[in-house]
Amino acid sequence: MMRQEETHEQTSPTYYSYEGNQAYAHSHNEASYEQMVGETPVAKVYSEPHNNQNMFRLIGLTITLVSLLAFAVICLILVGGVGGLISFCAACIATFIVASVAIDRIK
Repeated sequence: MMRQEETHEQTSPTYYSYEGNQAYAHSHNEASYEQMVGETPVAKVYSEPHNNQNMFRLIGLTITLVSLLAFAVICLILVGGVGGLISFCAACIATFIVASVAIDRIK
């Protein structure tokens, strides 16, 4: 008979433990990750495509410098004189315009 009284006391305890503010405890104990997962849609994460923009600009600069050296050899050494200097200046201006437009258009 003692056993029945003990089980009856265990099922309906006389002393209750302090449970605190349940609404605050739930949101406080919930991890921020769990809150964010519930709010944001699920999507795959892809890496950004490789950007070759700077490499193309470097190649354009290299081609421009090589062409200026070629124009210097042709105009200043082979042609020579005032005519060679004027043609070299014209070639430099033309090369600058072409290079600046080409490098600007690289996206």
